[in-house]
Amino acid sequence: MYKKLLLKIVAFLAVFSVLFLPLNTLLSRKSLWGAWNSTTKLAGFYNSPREEYDVLFFGSSNTYCSFNPLVLWEEKQVKSYVFATQNQPIWATYHYMKDAFKTQKPKVAVLDVLMMTKHTEYYDDGVNYSFADDMPFSWNKIQLALVSAQGKGAFDLLFNFTKYHSRWNELKEEDYTFRRGEQRDYLKGYVLLPDVYPDGIRPDVTEVTATAELLDKNVEYLEKIIRLCEEEQVELLLVKAPNNKTTAQEAHYREVEQLAREHGVPYVDYNNYYEEIGLDLKTDFYDKSHLNYRGAEKFTRFFAASLSLAPSEDHNHTAAQWDLDLQEYKQTISGLG
Repeated sequence: MYKKLLLKIVAFLAVFSVLFLPLNTLLSRKSLWGAWNSTTKLAGFYNSPREEYDVLFFGSSNTYCSFNPLVLWEEKQVKSYVFATQNQPIWATYHYMKDAFKTQKPKVAVLDVLMMTKHTEYYDDGVNYSFADDMPFSWNKIQLALVSAQGKGAFDLLFNFTKYHSRWNELKEEDYTFRRGEQRDYLKGYVLLPDVYPDGIRPDVTEVTATAELLDKNVEYLEKIIRLCEEEQVELLLVKAPNNKTTAQEAHYREVEQLAREHGVPYVDYNNYYEEIGLDLKTDFYDKSHLNYRGAEKFTRFFAASLSLAPSEDHNHTAAQWDLDLQEYKQTISGLG
């Protein structure tokens, strides 16, 4: 009896997958062009050679605007990738790490802690779909959906044709020709922002001495991240990339620092190192809290100097391609002035 029931369940799932997973790919929104080509960037990671990266960067927009893997390659000959999405909650980062460690065996995982300052337990569809749409279907994705949304929302994260069914009359040629397995991002997940925000302000947080309570769900998943990295034998670095932190954020970061100390995990707030990095508020920011490519270059070089890693081995003979990608990056920024 149980054997027949199991066979029926397996058959149902097989038919369901054959019929509906292609609809997910067809109907889901795709970001394939320009600086914000998140679909290409995330798919590019999944299409990377196995065990290619020695450093992986995780987190939200402060991560993908701050860490430039091609600059790190130029400085240290270390291969890395930015595996991040906008407003990515800490629990999503945990599941991104689990997915990443299936194929990559990095020596170091770097997590920007901006999202530890948030107090939202369930985010809206815009945020949820931005981290769920481009993750391949798996048990890990099922777990991510269940912790990210309630009720029918979790089903919609897994099978987003229920959300995007109205796109039938919006479909473009790229929706039909898109092949996830062919995507590659030469910037390795980094978002190159050329614009300058010259009116940036660096708030004075020197008088902040108290800590602010963190959302329990954030603490739970940060501790899961710490345990996961221990199990995978990956060194975890908690950081705060330069973002002109506010006094409210400073109180949260102080609590994160205390939590990191309790777990024996390194934590560095690079908002305290503007002079050493050489950051200029008038030239190095894209907006109030994100670095442009000039700021990201300065910051990545400063970060690279503190990273005690030997050059990456030439896995799958990809070093030559990294050099070509670096050349392409330099040609791109040379035209930005």
